[in-house]
Amino acid sequence: MILKDFSVSVFGSILGTGGLILASKQFAPTIVFPMTLLLVVVFFIFTGILIAKVIRYPAIVRSELQHPLPGNFYALHPISSVIISMLCMHIFPPGIDIGMLVYGGVFILALSVYLPYHFFSNMNVSFSQLHGGWFITPVATILVTDAILLYPISEISTLVSLLFFGIGSMLFLLILVVLFFRLLSHDLPPVELAPTNYIMLAPIGILIVDIYQIAAHIGQFFGSDLTTLATISGISLWGFGMWAAFVNLLLIGKYIHNGLKFHIGWWSYVFPTAVFTLATINLSDHISLFGPVSLFLYILLIITFAVVTIGSLSGPMRTRFHFSIKVPH
Repeated sequence: MILKDFSVSVFGSILGTGGLILASKQFAPTIVFPMTLLLVVVFFIFTGILIAKVIRYPAIVRSELQHPLPGNFYALHPISSVIISMLCMHIFPPGIDIGMLVYGGVFILALSVYLPYHFFSNMNVSFSQLHGGWFITPVATILVTDAILLYPISEISTLVSLLFFGIGSMLFLLILVVLFFRLLSHDLPPVELAPTNYIMLAPIGILIVDIYQIAAHIGQFFGSDLTTLATISGISLWGFGMWAAFVNLLLIGKYIHNGLKFHIGWWSYVFPTAVFTLATINLSDHISLFGPVSLFLYILLIITFAVVTIGSLSGPMRTRFHFSIKVPH
């Protein structure tokens, strides 16, 4: 692999594996510790390579970041840091997890401001350049909420988590509407971008988890039980998630007919499946019918992870999409 061709898309493998580990806490806790250690090592290797690329080829990094196609994938790096912090809470000495969370949170907040500003002020983005990768920034933002609320409750942490939740949830809704119109009124995105459509499932799953966590924290502040409201909201979102999953499965069939081939972007199938599984696990704690469904989704997650991992390791991995090569310099 040439350094200048290294793509932040590879951090999707960190994200997907991290989601699998979080779901495995429920069904296969024995694999959590060794997989977390391995994931931390891989994360820092990828981060070192990314830093080297930034130092050696700053113009290429700038052109990618400012392009509406590959630019949105740069949030995969800080979101990987956030999910690593969630995994490290009870494994490494205190402070390391918080450092990873702060680093990821600050980086995510900066990207959530910079990317829209740049696209609003400097570009005329066409509908052909819109794709599911635009969901990555909202996913990253609401995942910060999830990570913050894993810590002991405080007024400041709850406030910050709600600020991230507001930014991410509103961005998700805005992008969802625009992408829906793009899919409805234009040709499907190129086959290389097919996996990004499935990212739609990720914010839905994280929102369900966030709603339960927010209900628990806010309930403590106001002395009320908001679990029932969280469950009603969670089931409603879960239903929308199932709709999104079925539509995307049908689209995958169409893309296979159009020549869908494996590339690094296939990791976009893993993390959304993982967080939707986590959301279903949360629902199963309150509605027993979701128990078997969460187990089924976990098995599906294992199969998806295995297929994508084998594809990544079986030969030279395409780390760049065709479209990301054609960036302005």
